[in-house]
Amino acid sequence: MNKNKPISNIPENPGVYLMKNKMGKIIYIGKASNLKKRVTSYFTKDSSLSPRIERMVRKIDNIDFIVTETEIDALILEANLIKLHRPEYNVKFRDDKKYPFIKVTLNEEFPRVFPTRNIKKNGSLFLGPYTDVKAVKKTIKTARKIFPIRNCGKRLPQKECLDYHIGLCSAPCTTLVSVEDYRKAVDNLIKFLEGKQTSLQKELEELMTYYSKNLEFEKAKDIRDSLLALKKVQNKQKVVLPYKIDIDIIGLSSENGNFCVVVDEVRDGKLIYQHHYFLQGMTDSNETMESFITGYYRERNFIPKEVIVSLAPYNLSILEQWLSMKAKRLVRIIKNVRKEKLALLRMSQKNAVLFLNDFLSKKAEAKTSKEVFELMKVLRLKSPPIRIEAFDVSNIMGEYAVGSSVLFVNGKPKKSGYLHYRIRGVKGINDVAMIKEVIKRRLNRIIKLKQEKPDLFMVDGGEGQLNVALSVLNEKGFDIPMIGLAKRFEKIHLIGKKIVSLPGDSIALKLLKRVRDESHRFAIQYYRKLHKKELSSSVLDGLSGLGEVKKRQLLVHFGSLERLGKVSVEEIEQVKGFGKKTAQLIWEYVKDK
Repeated sequence: MNKNKPISNIPENPGVYLMKNKMGKIIYIGKASNLKKRVTSYFTKDSSLSPRIERMVRKIDNIDFIVTETEIDALILEANLIKLHRPEYNVKFRDDKKYPFIKVTLNEEFPRVFPTRNIKKNGSLFLGPYTDVKAVKKTIKTARKIFPIRNCGKRLPQKECLDYHIGLCSAPCTTLVSVEDYRKAVDNLIKFLEGKQTSLQKELEELMTYYSKNLEFEKAKDIRDSLLALKKVQNKQKVVLPYKIDIDIIGLSSENGNFCVVVDEVRDGKLIYQHHYFLQGMTDSNETMESFITGYYRERNFIPKEVIVSLAPYNLSILEQWLSMKAKRLVRIIKNVRKEKLALLRMSQKNAVLFLNDFLSKKAEAKTSKEVFELMKVLRLKSPPIRIEAFDVSNIMGEYAVGSSVLFVNGKPKKSGYLHYRIRGVKGINDVAMIKEVIKRRLNRIIKLKQEKPDLFMVDGGEGQLNVALSVLNEKGFDIPMIGLAKRFEKIHLIGKKIVSLPGDSIALKLLKRVRDESHRFAIQYYRKLHKKELSSSVLDGLSGLGEVKKRQLLVHFGSLERLGKVSVEEIEQVKGFGKKTAQLIWEYVKDK
């Protein structure tokens, strides 16, 4: 930190502090009720800072501050400055991703509605942010079916387009709709998107009555159609509260410095939308909740009367004042709720846990292991082979021939991606042909189910298996690297008769051996299962008069044919449904076999 700007000069007033690096760029903006106390906490030896904030502190070269009259003034100023400068170390949604908004171009004579990720303050209205662009597009389409608003280019076309003919636009490019009527439709569409559907329905009903009384039946019909469509949407929405109320419910989950926040939007007692966000750079859950609330509502136009939270944020009363000022009415942040609201809060909390677990699982997969990087270098691949699939076949003299494919993700087995194959198109001993059948069936499955392609295919074997596997890849139009690993000398066979030998302690070779051995184990396991099943069935199949149910009953009761061959006639008689005569026949038959 710059010695010319000592911490001792910072006053003990409420305000905002701006941390800058050597280039003078703002890297963090914070607020405090006591500026000196808060800023000093970053530089004390016993402060428990997260690794990310520690990196930030090392970059600080200068600190500016702005003194405010009150804490609420500091909060408002902080929110505005963060929005303006977007500092690197302030709390961000995962990957600093630009989430989609719904944009309504109110600065135009005939406003448009469409999804966007770029927010520019040019008089347009932005609703959001949302976390699912598909859901945003679906919401816009639903809204336009009720209130036909255009989403074409900035300039109006010369004549009506297809959207007009399918009921998604009222064609302001013609004289079919006036500016006044179009603007009313835009206002109603905004109310619909904001979840104000009950008040909207009431307004539409009053308007329909007005037009009917004034004999404007065509306009009344249009309003009626909008009402019917609106009611259809409302019927599909889930009623979660027995009374009409607008609330946001915020659930938070944390694990090892990773945070997930779920927001459930309830409007008129109905759950209309759920958002989830991942946050980084925070030290504890209460601070995360505070930062999330300021960041989330800083971007939103509508704030409900109640914000229910799974844990209380820091500076709760200050946040309530800020939200109330922004909403221009009283807003409460509530932690302790009962009955239906408690059930909703628990649901949000549960979803936050589920989303975070899924995020951390994918994050762990994304971290490429050293052995995968080493394998990329050895094989001279363009990218790390995160997903490796290996194939093997197993049989004895061509009998009970089976195949297997196993999946390793980032060097670890992923058993949900394991598959067994019963070889059906190959007779006799022909491992190469069996490998060909297995790979062809696997590729067909990838195509049919639109599954994620692996980064590397591996076969258990040498040049013969590798060449036939390559022929199948070419036949199906797959461009996936393929190698073979022969058991005898642990040599890696590449396309074009190239062979790579690695030292025994190579981490890349150890990974390939683990994958190869796992595919072999999985194939053998399936072979033994089938062989045991076939053997059990074939021995008892020769016993006439004994049906499939009775055979299974015997095997379940005694556990195996071997055990059945050691029991007495009397023990067989004890099995339900077996008489003395039948027991005697079974005993003699099994003993003879």
